[in-house]
Amino acid sequence: MRMIGDWSDMIRHRSGSASPMVLLLLPLVAAILLIVERPPKYPVKQAPNAFQERLYGRLGAAGLSGDELATVGALTLGYKEELDKELKRHFQASGAAHVLAVSGLHTGLIYGLLVWLLTLGGRFRPMHDNKVARRAISLTIIGVMWGYAWLTGLTPSVVRAVLMVTLVEIGKMIYRKSLTINTIAAAAVLILIVRPTDLWSVSFQLSFAATTAIVLMVNRLPAMLTGRIAAYFLGIIVVSVAAQLGTLPITMFYFKQVSTYFLLANLLVLPIATFLVPSGLATIALGGSTAGVFIGKITWALAWLMNHSVEWIESLPGSTIPAHINGWMVGIYYILLCILYLLVIKKA
Repeated sequence: MRMIGDWSDMIRHRSGSASPMVLLLLPLVAAILLIVERPPKYPVKQAPNAFQERLYGRLGAAGLSGDELATVGALTLGYKEELDKELKRHFQASGAAHVLAVSGLHTGLIYGLLVWLLTLGGRFRPMHDNKVARRAISLTIIGVMWGYAWLTGLTPSVVRAVLMVTLVEIGKMIYRKSLTINTIAAAAVLILIVRPTDLWSVSFQLSFAATTAIVLMVNRLPAMLTGRIAAYFLGIIVVSVAAQLGTLPITMFYFKQVSTYFLLANLLVLPIATFLVPSGLATIALGGSTAGVFIGKITWALAWLMNHSVEWIESLPGSTIPAHINGWMVGIYYILLCILYLLVIKKA
């Protein structure tokens, strides 16, 4: 859990505040995006590259199969070709669909693992004393993260997350704050310069809405629990609620439903994903070797547990509630949320 703490610390302790003017502009932008007719779509989905398919085959060589193989492939490689509709429905109805899309969660886990490895478990932190070592670590992290982004197909959610990591590491090299609203805005602008119509992408809107809500709200809440395990689960609750508040109107606008057990889903699924992503990557690295088959059994068990957890949550009564709002209601929601932030959360 130490490596996860490195990522959460970046959000909780080093994030900056947003000006009231910026916050009040956000609802207007959201309403315009959801009301104005979107431009014609262009093909953005890419077929898995040969290297990605070869790595997916290594999971099979380690003994994984069926839905568990499909889940691990989606979580680690962004390989979704084998996911069936029923499994996708379980994740979506339970409120855990974000786990299947390689995005901030997955890049955060890998980022935390890299920081943990390169700093020798936190014992070597050349953040202020050794400029050369600090920059070498940052450049290594940036290179590995962009390599992972390429491996997963350079999807918008991955590019967004890796771009933020890149800006964070550049900030570390020049002694600047790690993750602020400016970082999020810079990542959005850079992505839109390359792919302007991503502005109307559901994935783009959900990703930035969730990240903005997390950065604005999480760092304002006091640390109520000091125990590492208790703080870890408290962090899941706080981040889940913040992300849900940030994305709720967009979800209602596009998908016309709300997942009522999203908090339960995250409390069950995110701890599993914390171990499943590193385990899946280790299985890919070891392949069909004896060690790979052994790790593969652990990976299969974790994937089985995750799949059955979301299936159970989806089977609960009232797991989804039909709900739909229009674009102007989305804008009004964000106005009220911004007022709440300015009057209550920012002053906390």
